[in-house]
Amino acid sequence: MGGCTCELCVTLGTFLADPRRRTFEWPLAKQRRQHIHGRIDTAELPVTHLTRRQGSPYTLVLTKTDALFTGEHSARKATETDLEWLTGRWHIPG
Repeated sequence: MGGCTCELCVTLGTFLADPRRRTFEWPLAKQRRQHIHGRIDTAELPVTHLTRRQGSPYTLVLTKTDALFTGEHSARKATETDLEWLTGRWHIPG
């Protein structure tokens, strides 16, 4: 995720990069939640975000959508297809 390198965005990036984590419940004060909401919306990330309004601070609940996984799969498949096409066209001496 380009742009901001604050601790919040680093934590968000770690969550997004972890293929084993589908959800993240993150207790954050209002300004910090707003920052993350803004980053997700601006980058149009395939992550839902809602605020659970109980306790203090409220909890930001992030959930990776299926689009995140299908998009990665489609991109990987396209890359593999491109690589096969390239290696079939050029002989690289070895």
